[in-house]
Amino acid sequence: MKKLAKFLLVLVLVLLLAGWLLLSVFDANQLKKPVLGWLNEHAELDLTVGNLEFNPLHPYTLLAEDVQLGDWFSAGQVYVQLAHFSPLSNNTRIAALDVIDAQLQLDKAGDIALPSNLANIRIDEFTSKNLSVSWQDWQAKGADVTLTNWQPRLDSHWQWWSDTQIKGQLRQLTHPHFAMAQMSFHGQVADQQLQLARIQSRLFDGLLDAALTLDAQQQALTLTDASFSRNRLQLEQLPLWGSHWRVQLNRATFSDISITSPQLTSNGINGELRYLEWQAGGLPEARGHWQADEAVLDWLRLGKHQGELLSSRNKLGLSLTGQAYEGTFNSELSWTPAQARLDIDSLQLADNKLIWQPELYWPSPDVRLHKLNASQVELLSLDAELPLSILGANVFVTDLARSAGQWRPLSEQARLEASWNEVAFNSIVARHGHTKARLDDTQLTVEQLTTEILEGKLSMQGEISRYAPYVGQLQLAAQALDIRPLYRWQQGEHEFSGMIDLNGNLQGALAQTETWQGQLAITGQDVFIEKVGLDSWLKARLAEDYRQVRQVDPALAALDLNQGDAFIYQMQLAGPINQGRWQLDGSALQSVRHLLALRGQLDFAGAWQLELGAINDSGCRELAIALTKTWRAPQLSLHQPKLATPCTPWYRGDIPYPKAGLSGPLIDAVRKLNSTHP
Repeated sequence: MKKLAKFLLVLVLVLLLAGWLLLSVFDANQLKKPVLGWLNEHAELDLTVGNLEFNPLHPYTLLAEDVQLGDWFSAGQVYVQLAHFSPLSNNTRIAALDVIDAQLQLDKAGDIALPSNLANIRIDEFTSKNLSVSWQDWQAKGADVTLTNWQPRLDSHWQWWSDTQIKGQLRQLTHPHFAMAQMSFHGQVADQQLQLARIQSRLFDGLLDAALTLDAQQQALTLTDASFSRNRLQLEQLPLWGSHWRVQLNRATFSDISITSPQLTSNGINGELRYLEWQAGGLPEARGHWQADEAVLDWLRLGKHQGELLSSRNKLGLSLTGQAYEGTFNSELSWTPAQARLDIDSLQLADNKLIWQPELYWPSPDVRLHKLNASQVELLSLDAELPLSILGANVFVTDLARSAGQWRPLSEQARLEASWNEVAFNSIVARHGHTKARLDDTQLTVEQLTTEILEGKLSMQGEISRYAPYVGQLQLAAQALDIRPLYRWQQGEHEFSGMIDLNGNLQGALAQTETWQGQLAITGQDVFIEKVGLDSWLKARLAEDYRQVRQVDPALAALDLNQGDAFIYQMQLAGPINQGRWQLDGSALQSVRHLLALRGQLDFAGAWQLELGAINDSGCRELAIALTKTWRAPQLSLHQPKLATPCTPWYRGDIPYPKAGLSGPLIDAVRKLNSTHP
């Protein structure tokens, strides 16, 4: 009996060992084809597997290699360890599910239909190693993610956003214009929201550290206690969120941020956002403050500055203060995009050196300037069509607006006051000036304008209508103006110099000379005119015979005048203006040897009807000169009227006869000189 028992025990052990050896070399791939065929037929999975490792001694453990699910999922390895499998109760519990080297294309993913006995699936721990996911233009690479206590299937329905704990790392998250790298995170999925207690990542060459909540169903992304550091933002390349997505920041700090976009460039930004909520179709609701080393907005260049932001869906409010254009500034601004309107509530400038570029333009068609106060400001124009520079300017402006290319008042307080040390336009320089003006609904009124200009003094006041035909009136007074810079400005054919005084009172429509009315007087001293040899020309004409009226070719007369220069010791052109015609009765020019008197009218439309006379020391005219027709095509006639004895003075004005002039009758004196000095 003892031998039999011993034999039976040895036999059982041998059988057990043989069974274990047989099961150990069992090839699960032999079952792969019928099992996959049954699954694909009943579950419509379109599943293929390259290799299976399965041991019946461990029936709840399976390793599949080269797994392919349709054209949207593939994995190098899938490891499954069942904790509980109860087909009759429709409950399946997976202790561990590991997916290694997998690729998932969500754009192509479809519903996974499973048999009814797989109605409920719970996974104790899901782990991915080197998972890649693509969706539209987004790609996630190198995801190592762990989900715990996850139930993706309940009552035959997939619930991918079911509650679970989550942690992991992500090597890279990219979009054509967006990239995050070296991401680590931990948190949970609850109430169909991804709630990450902390996410850390590289973002735009910098760092991001924040708590994140993503609600895909409500299309909302929220960052809380976010910290951005050394990020380099390319705003024109940010991914476009859908029109229904909402992005929210709760308490965000920024450190050494840079922004680059077609409109705005800024560096060295440090600050804090108390909150921000943005949705496409409007401005963000936001409040915060910042400081930056510099900012460039199109032509506007700011240096080191601070700012505060207060924004609603309809209006953006900014407070800015700091350095700009080698000076300082302080401003309160608001932008209303629905009306394309920029309100400058307050702008203070001090010691700024501004540059005017020919391509400058206002980005807003409607600008409202409520208050501007500038002190000791400089302006330099680089526009060849505007050769202007201003030094030491002080400007005060209130309640002015510009829209549709016109200035208009915002209230009855709309006014401008300015003073300057120097204003240069081309070769004309005005110094130590001051002006006051106000604007109402109908006209611009210059209450006062005084300045030192052309080495003399100028004062002016007047008003002009804001609308065509721009009717206005002007009172002008100037003393001791040096006219030489006017030649350099006009770049005319004849150089000139000298001193003149101006006094005028003019009214009418600016562009309609026929409406001009008023008075104008120009007096001058020591006026030099190049290539206008007045003395030699008059002497030659007095020596000729013009007892009968003769027409003279103006071109020949101009050629004769070009043979010398004119020196006008004194001049006076004065008279009333009526319907755009300046009446010059009583006017005269005193040259070195002659006195030339003028009568008639000068039409500002470009014509003249003048009588000129070479006057002797008795005030009588001995050579009559008539200028008619237009300025560009004049008609000239000469005549030597017969003098009575005694003669009747033709000129009784204030300009005296020249001290070097010929005594007695001019014609006789000239002819006598010519005979003495042939």
